[in-house]
Amino acid sequence: MVSFRPSDDDARDLAPVTELFRHRREVDRDMPPAAEETPAEGPTTSELEADVVRAISRRGLTEKEVRDRVTGRDGDAEQAEAVLERMRELRYVDDERIAEEMVHRLSEGRGKSRAVVAREMSARGIDREIIDAALEDISAEHEVSQAVTLALKRGAQLRGVDDAVFERRLTGYLARRGYAGAVVREAVAAARAERGSSVRFR
Repeated sequence: MVSFRPSDDDARDLAPVTELFRHRREVDRDMPPAAEETPAEGPTTSELEADVVRAISRRGLTEKEVRDRVTGRDGDAEQAEAVLERMRELRYVDDERIAEEMVHRLSEGRGKSRAVVAREMSARGIDREIIDAALEDISAEHEVSQAVTLALKRGAQLRGVDDAVFERRLTGYLARRGYAGAVVREAVAAARAERGSSVRFR
């Protein structure tokens, strides 16, 4: 068998093996990725819609929250509007309904002030007009009455403290719920009067 052996002149024309490997690495590096390695496209509108429906089943979303959820999952602005429109058609999204629910839960249920309820609605992206309409039933008189009721209830739990501590704790309690200073003073005065009456006739 005849074997091939390059002559000295041929050997000078052959690139070293290490150079060949280096060149192949450079070529591979510069070549565009294969089709199967191309990053997948963003989620489809249907996938985003399904994700929003799952979220709404756990907790109601406002229109702003729907948009934010879509874009937060790599959807674009067009997809966000499409998903939102679909949620409206299905009546899964209704900012007016959420505003009314927040008034019931935060004001009536937790005793928070009108200002706090409005702030929490705004934080969820509800329009000012909707907020104002939902808060119409919380008049100034209602807010004072609610603060007094809270003060009397809380005051009954503070029988074992002196007057200064009683007023300080009650004032802080109402202030944390967002009541204005004048409302807090009126409510604390009512609780203090009730406290004095209880002590006098014990």
